[in-house]
Amino acid sequence: MRHDCAEAHFLRGEIHAALGENEDALDCYQLAVHFSPQHAPAQTALAEALLERGSDVDAEGACRQALTASPGFARAWFCLGNILKRRGALAEAADAYCAAWSHDRTETRALEQLAFVLSRLGQYENAGEYFRTLLDVAPDSCRAHHNFGLLQLETGYPAEALASFKRALQLQPETVESITCAGHALRDLGRIEEAITCYDQALALRPGFGDALANRALAFLNNGDYAKGWTEYEHRFAAGGKQRRSVGAPVWRGEPLQGKSVVVLSEQGVGDEIMFASCLPDLIAVAGRVTVACEPRLTELFRRSFPTAVVAPRESAEGSTPAASVAADFEISIGSLPLRFRPSADSFPRVGAYLKADPDKCKRWRTLCDSRGSRLHVGIAWRGGTLRNRGYLRSMEAQQLLPLMRRQGCSFSSLQYGNHDAVLKAMSERAGIEIHNPAQETGTDLDELAAVISAL
Repeated sequence: MRHDCAEAHFLRGEIHAALGENEDALDCYQLAVHFSPQHAPAQTALAEALLERGSDVDAEGACRQALTASPGFARAWFCLGNILKRRGALAEAADAYCAAWSHDRTETRALEQLAFVLSRLGQYENAGEYFRTLLDVAPDSCRAHHNFGLLQLETGYPAEALASFKRALQLQPETVESITCAGHALRDLGRIEEAITCYDQALALRPGFGDALANRALAFLNNGDYAKGWTEYEHRFAAGGKQRRSVGAPVWRGEPLQGKSVVVLSEQGVGDEIMFASCLPDLIAVAGRVTVACEPRLTELFRRSFPTAVVAPRESAEGSTPAASVAADFEISIGSLPLRFRPSADSFPRVGAYLKADPDKCKRWRTLCDSRGSRLHVGIAWRGGTLRNRGYLRSMEAQQLLPLMRRQGCSFSSLQYGNHDAVLKAMSERAGIEIHNPAQETGTDLDELAAVISAL
């Protein structure tokens, strides 16, 4: 063999790669592109090897060199898609996978990734079409059935999703991810006991599997088994791979709190924090001193609502936690309070609102409402969640509210977060009424928003 024969070095690299000798394969690919930079298969193989070892930047460079030499080389487009996907550039990754599939209709890996990435981008209709095409050409792809099931689950078709997960399990029994997702589909169908059985099965195969662990806790709660549900919910940080906030004090696990101080630490989103704050009055009633380190936007609302507690934003402008300066006997994450105070349905308090809006702000907004002369003031919102927490199922199109808004004697105000001026203008014109937009004044001020809601 000539020492400068790029093809020979490339083929030796392919043999080493097939044998799992990755470093030797990498050396051969580097020699191949050294002697022939325009050798697209060698550049692509080099990119794949570099990507495998985590050298993403160098891998992308090799990929683009391959595509410069051979713009229609599907393997290079597929590799580029993988690089972009790992970087989080999902729209660009979708374009790369689409190019790979268009250049080579046998490259089903690209079609599978294209469908998956489009689903992650929320382009559900396009993703569904690509999944159906994929399953036509690769009906025995376990991963394709599983990923199609995820799309069906996310878009509100749990029965179809369950069928997809079952087909995946027929092809590869005891796949923990598919067993767990079958549990999700059963949960959405209201078959909670069967869902729990799936989660149990998944955890028997892989103890500590986060998705099954977290969702089994929610299934227990959904089934009304609060004691077991909240106990399992304590695994949420480990299950989600997230770090629990801490100020360095011992975690409160139900010890007597008379004369003791405890710091409550925020977690998850604003909505979750507001929900769990319903347990704060119970804690305040039994503890010597309670400090609440909350999401900064909730500070004023929580201070007014829980006046005997010390309420501080969890982070200052410098990023430190003000509550860390408090010498506390205990600390607890706010999502752990129900374990101590909501063990059964009977333990939920039969009281009204626990959050108190600013009286002066409420009065101003009520005056504004009264000036409109309507007998009923209604707040509307039509979108919630994100692509990662089932926002598709928690949202609607704004125009679907039009039949409601044509009712006589009602005044409507938008409570939707963000700038939706164009949407509101179009709805006002179609409904033939003015839709008020307090968000223009409240912005991200949750204390002001609480006053608007109280006034409506």
